[in-house]
Amino acid sequence: MRTLLMSIIAVLSVAVAPAHAIADQNRPWFPSLMSFEHYDSGRTHLFEQARFGGSFGRRNQVEVRTAPVLYPTGYNMVYLNPREVFLYGGGYGNIDDATGAFVAKVDPDTLEPIWYRPLIDTQQNGEWNYPGVLSILNDGNLYVIFGYRLAKLDRDGNLIKQVELPTGEGLPEDTSYNGFDALPDGTLIAKTVYRPQGCPVQGPPALFQCGLLGYPTPPPSIMISIDPRTLEVIDHVTLPAPVGGRPTTARFHGKDYVYLVSPQTAFRYEIKKGHFTTHDNPDPSWQPGNIYTSGQSLGSAVVIMNDWFVVQTNGSSVQSNLQPTQAPLSVIAISQAAGPDGVPTRQFSAQPFANLPVPSYIAQACGGCTSWAPMSVSVDPTHNLIYTADSAPGAIAALELTSKGLRTVWTVLQRTTEFLTLIGPRSRRVLVGTEIPPGQVPLGNDSDFVVWRDAQTGDELARTQALPAMTSGTMIQPYYFGKMFYMGLDPGNLIELTVEPAPATRR
Repeated sequence: MRTLLMSIIAVLSVAVAPAHAIADQNRPWFPSLMSFEHYDSGRTHLFEQARFGGSFGRRNQVEVRTAPVLYPTGYNMVYLNPREVFLYGGGYGNIDDATGAFVAKVDPDTLEPIWYRPLIDTQQNGEWNYPGVLSILNDGNLYVIFGYRLAKLDRDGNLIKQVELPTGEGLPEDTSYNGFDALPDGTLIAKTVYRPQGCPVQGPPALFQCGLLGYPTPPPSIMISIDPRTLEVIDHVTLPAPVGGRPTTARFHGKDYVYLVSPQTAFRYEIKKGHFTTHDNPDPSWQPGNIYTSGQSLGSAVVIMNDWFVVQTNGSSVQSNLQPTQAPLSVIAISQAAGPDGVPTRQFSAQPFANLPVPSYIAQACGGCTSWAPMSVSVDPTHNLIYTADSAPGAIAALELTSKGLRTVWTVLQRTTEFLTLIGPRSRRVLVGTEIPPGQVPLGNDSDFVVWRDAQTGDELARTQALPAMTSGTMIQPYYFGKMFYMGLDPGNLIELTVEPAPATRR
């Protein structure tokens, strides 16, 4: 009865905001709790419709339910509503069971597939298998990008259309579009990453192992705009360098922009009616200059918080930067507004983990690195809070963006390689992330915990038992009724997590 009551309350709390209001706030995504991997086009990772089912004032417990079937290397999940749940996976070619992209509709009662649609078999065709993404636009259709292909499916898994996308200077079999974003009118924005020609390494490890094996630096990424109705490419541009992080779009002062970072700087392109306004160079009206300090490596995907561009450094080792990162991570906030010379009006930077040591076993595994942060930040625009993590010292922190700069609110030890998920209403935010057990090395770990924290204080609210290692580079997926989904990397477990207050202990 109690569980049923909680479910009814959760449904009512989700339904408080009318669907049309949610759609207006988050165009062009479908108005559900989660229709895009990071909720909105600014990639905030803030899911206000999701709820924490536990207590803020007493001990909690976590119920774990594992699906009876496997979903190899599940990457992300999206929903039309609580009954229509979709999962994308198969995009980690370095795992034996990952044969290429698939989409499945999952029965939320049994966690078994209602339908399962393979889209490609990369073990047969030899192409580079790297994770793309699945999303739902406000037309209610499923859009999935994988390799150099884009497909549109209906809610029953029927293929509406599939197209091949341009590959720039890379060979098709070495090209992947690592996700996409979208403008308010639905125009899709996607960009490439490349595996060097001739390199046999599969999955995400190709981004750094191919360079270590002596293969050349890949060509610059290309970025394209796509009409979601026809899947036709509207325009394309060659970026100034290879870019790892996924594109992030924002509307600022009535103009649409896409933001990215290269190994040297941050930059943006303006888009009008699906066309990039400049092709030879990024937008000249916004020129932040070199955003890195000596020894730092490429930042990951950009996040938009109100009028600010936010990114953290030391995101990855690409072929042009193979040395271990020897400088602490920086969190960088840059105003989207700029003066007549193109220099942003305000720019702040902070190093919240600079004084934290790196355990010897971690330093040995990463070649003496002092920092490594493959995830992007998560943000709470209402409270001007930025959540950051660094896998080398093994910590997460909350920073407040003030008029004078970035202020550290709290820091806790918790080693993760995944994005941090923010759930809950503005008065009760909860931060959810994985934790690699002590003694285990990131990307070599065989298990993870899931930890819920009060987002305002960092205090721990709940924790799971050790679970099979999660698919790296993704996040705990929020769901309705206070539940969340966890996707194991190998062999591909789908695990439902439910937090509830623990029964009172009798004295």
